[in-house]
Amino acid sequence: MIRKTILFNIVLLYLFSFNLTAKDRWKFSNSTPRKLVKSHFYFVEKEHRNLDIAIYSFQNNDLKQGVQKIRIRELYEILKSQKINLKNISNYRKGISKDNIYYLIPKEKKIYLIRINNGWYYSLETINSIPSLYDKYVLKIDRNLTSKNKIITKDIEIPHNKKIKLNLSTPYNTILSHILFTSDSLFDANLAAKCIKFSDADSAQKETLALKLSQIFYGAKTHLFSLNEISKDSFYLDSATNSHIYYPNKNFNKLFLKKYGDEWKYSLTTSELIESIHESMYGNDAEDIFSFGDRFKRILGVNRNIKIANLFLWQVMMLLFFISIFIIVFIFNKYLIQKLIKKFSNNRRLNKNIYPLINTLSFFVIAKIAASYGPAFEFSIDINHLFLKSIDILEVFLLTATAIYIVNILTVVLTKEEKYDNKYGLIYFLSLITKLIIFTISLVVTIRTLEYDLISVLTGLSIGGFAIALGAQDTMKNFFGSLMIFADHPFSVGDWIEVEKVSGTVEQIGLRSTRIRTFYNSLVTVPNSKLSDNNIDNMGKRKFRRYKGNILIKYGTPTNKIELFISKIREEINKTNTIRQDFNMVYINNFDKYGLEILVYVFFIVPDWNEEMKAKHNLITKILEFKEELEIEFVRIPLLESKDN
Repeated sequence: MIRKTILFNIVLLYLFSFNLTAKDRWKFSNSTPRKLVKSHFYFVEKEHRNLDIAIYSFQNNDLKQGVQKIRIRELYEILKSQKINLKNISNYRKGISKDNIYYLIPKEKKIYLIRINNGWYYSLETINSIPSLYDKYVLKIDRNLTSKNKIITKDIEIPHNKKIKLNLSTPYNTILSHILFTSDSLFDANLAAKCIKFSDADSAQKETLALKLSQIFYGAKTHLFSLNEISKDSFYLDSATNSHIYYPNKNFNKLFLKKYGDEWKYSLTTSELIESIHESMYGNDAEDIFSFGDRFKRILGVNRNIKIANLFLWQVMMLLFFISIFIIVFIFNKYLIQKLIKKFSNNRRLNKNIYPLINTLSFFVIAKIAASYGPAFEFSIDINHLFLKSIDILEVFLLTATAIYIVNILTVVLTKEEKYDNKYGLIYFLSLITKLIIFTISLVVTIRTLEYDLISVLTGLSIGGFAIALGAQDTMKNFFGSLMIFADHPFSVGDWIEVEKVSGTVEQIGLRSTRIRTFYNSLVTVPNSKLSDNNIDNMGKRKFRRYKGNILIKYGTPTNKIELFISKIREEINKTNTIRQDFNMVYINNFDKYGLEILVYVFFIVPDWNEEMKAKHNLITKILEFKEELEIEFVRIPLLESKDN
């Protein structure tokens, strides 16, 4: 009975939980205004976010999917900021308003739903107005000029008592008007659009294109213009075309102004290119990038326009945000990644390069992210150009360092030894050449990034390089001498060589010179150019090391003893592994003045001089043992002979 009760309770609990889950689950519906807004909210909220479904709330439009997703989120925040109550929204399918239009916020006529084919959608006007509505209701940006505050724009400051009007009389005034009316303080997309000449096809989206043009200014890595250098001549004539055309930057010929009647405007050609330039610069990420800056404005609220060192407080916060990421990553790498590398790798040379490589790559990724969000800082055109160029140069520096560390790691992996040796000399040489190529490419990219004339700079460098080359002929000779040594391998570290009256053991082979330790224990440095030009006798490369010894025994020694003595020496030679077996000699060689001469002629198979001396020692010791065993007397040569002899 108890078991049945428990089982029954479990079943009830399961059914109850299933009922709750089913109750919480919501399927997209736009049959009524309430269901549409509820569907919108449901699929944007974090617990069950699916923006691919949420954007079905929009009326059909030409916006790309990425842009629609950003706007559907922003619209959610706009409606939440106005404390929209779903219960107050009509749940009837039709007959609730004239022209099948339903206003969600009575005081805001730009936010409304429209009924199409038995379904309700956010209208096209609502979709296009979302950026400005987001600024108004979420960011609380006052777009209207008031007499209470000083108007602060990106490029200039205007006293509060000066009324700002649209002015298209000169190229300067047109550009200034466009900048002013797309700024936070004086935002008026309609007036900004009047600074541009649009075709009939583009007129429907003229305000959006005006904003996109200002975003092009923020995102351009080329220095487009300085405001104080723009012409203020209302009758300006272009010298090349003899017409009223003005190029703020002739290197950027897609952007120019033209005089239409008495008004200067951005040309029709420019307006038609805005969309393609903007897309090539930002892709589908423009709204995401600029909304990132808006988050900091929203956090600070009314305090966002406080200025610190000519920067707004929200801009300072963004800078501190990225700087803090740099610091966090640095600490993470230093106290975790570095310890993990040391734990799993015992190669000290490898570790010295892996940790900096990871560090540099981490900083490069952060710099790349900061560069992509650079336009969101909304600096003035001059400061923005300097900021983006600084990040570009930082990226070049980090990429250069990354490439150098990778070359170092490959060098360590391929050489595997701590000791520098010409065994791996060609690898070291190629490593050096690769680094020189990397530095050269880095220099060229930096010159191009700084927008200097590459041809002029390279011409200057080539002249300077020629002068340096004339003064560094010996250095170049030694450098190429090193290349020959690395390529030919005439000797290695530890070899005994003789060259130009210098005899000793090679201690180090460098890129300029080679160090030889003589048998007097002195250290001789020989330039590599001389080593490559002279004959080198490499005693260390011998396959066999010859030994030639003469033994003098007294005349009168019995012949049988001599033969036995010689045969014992031969037996010893034949059973010694370190002596060449196919060629050796032990014979009576000559009748010397003092005694009978026996020649011992052998070749030792040993790798170095030290082993050679050990083999000699062993052979001579055995010969002395045979001499004592057979009681053979060696001749004692007198140190001084009398004059009579």
